[in-house]
Amino acid sequence: MTRTGVRYAAGLLAVAVAAIHFYWAFPRLFTQFQAGMVPDPRPALFIISGAAILFGIAQILDGRDPEPIYLAGIGLMLTYLVGYVVWHAYSGHGGFFWPWAPAPITHDQSTVSLVAEHLLATPLDLASKILETLLSGLLVVLYRGEPQSTDEEIEAVVGSH
Repeated sequence: MTRTGVRYAAGLLAVAVAAIHFYWAFPRLFTQFQAGMVPDPRPALFIISGAAILFGIAQILDGRDPEPIYLAGIGLMLTYLVGYVVWHAYSGHGGFFWPWAPAPITHDQSTVSLVAEHLLATPLDLASKILETLLSGLLVVLYRGEPQSTDEEIEAVVGSH
């Protein structure tokens, strides 16, 4: 795949990740506003981070230096991935962090089995984590700037021998 192909694939994955976060967050934030309380900060954070993803894509399309945007994207994807584990396995679903949150939910199983159980129980979460992992990988490739060979370049090298 050419570098341009990797950029397009990363862009599509980034749009999909942002869309999933918007899809999950908007109804929950709306419900929280209707209730007059915001016990869970994730909906607002997901909307802000989804907007940041779209802003990053727009900046790249506008010709800005992509390297800092790739690096920020890697950081955001790692935050999503690590945050998922922390939220479900270590924070009591937020109950340990925010005093206004409901009582912490505790689990009596290993982190791996707990996260796997949550991912398998919610297909949207599973899709999100898969897409975030793939996007992280593509952003690392793009940030490192590894040159990608095109078919014409390969043929030119092979044909010259």
